[in-house]
Amino acid sequence: MSQKLIDEINRYSCFKFDQNQNRVVNLKSKENTNIEEFLGIQFMLDNNRVLHKFENNFEIQIVI
Repeated sequence: MSQKLIDEINRYSCFKFDQNQNRVVNLKSKENTNIEEFLGIQFMLDNNRVLHKFENNFEIQIVI
């Protein structure tokens, strides 16, 4: 995944990219998650053809 895409993900307030775990981590509880940010990240990953899967608590695992 490109550094530019990682930087875009890290601009969101509820989500950050964890390079050690290769996943987009939700910083909020399920109840406080910004769904629009989640969908925006999903859209970016889809448009850049980054394989991913959804995990618990609105986290996204990047598939290598």
